[in-house]
This record gives sequence, structure tokens and C-alpha cells, in this order.
Amino acid sequence: MQSALRTPALALPACLTRRPLRLRVTAWLRLGLARRRERQALAEMDLRMLRDIGIGPHDAFHEARKFWWEV
Repeated sequence: MQSALRTPALALPACLTRRPLRLRVTAWLRLGLARRRERQALAEMDLRMLRDIGIGPHDAFHEARKFWWEV
């Protein structure tokens, strides 16, 4: 029986893992900041907009409360 390979939640794409540490950290921070911006936008959406994208207000609230490093 084969076990499924799991990748860490904060894993970077393979093309970034061969780069120097400074560049990997920069890419990770940019990814986190992009998540933060998306979650802020989600928090500002009204009920009609949330329905358009198929997310309920409860789910949007919990997603918007996550820290930027959480996936």
C-alpha cells in the first residue's frame, strides 16, 4: 500500500526551492502578503458579492480572520 505524499502547507513551488535562501524567503513573504490582500478584500465584500462567488458569510468571516501565513 502506498502512502500519499504530503507537502507542507507553506511549501514553495519546486522552481523556487533551488534558489538562494534570500530569494525563497522573499517569495514566501510575497505569497503571504498576496493572501493578506485577498482576505482583506473578502472581508470587505457584502452578502450579494459573497453569494456571487459562492461563499457564505460565515466562511468568509473565518477565512478573513486567518493570519497571512496560514493556508
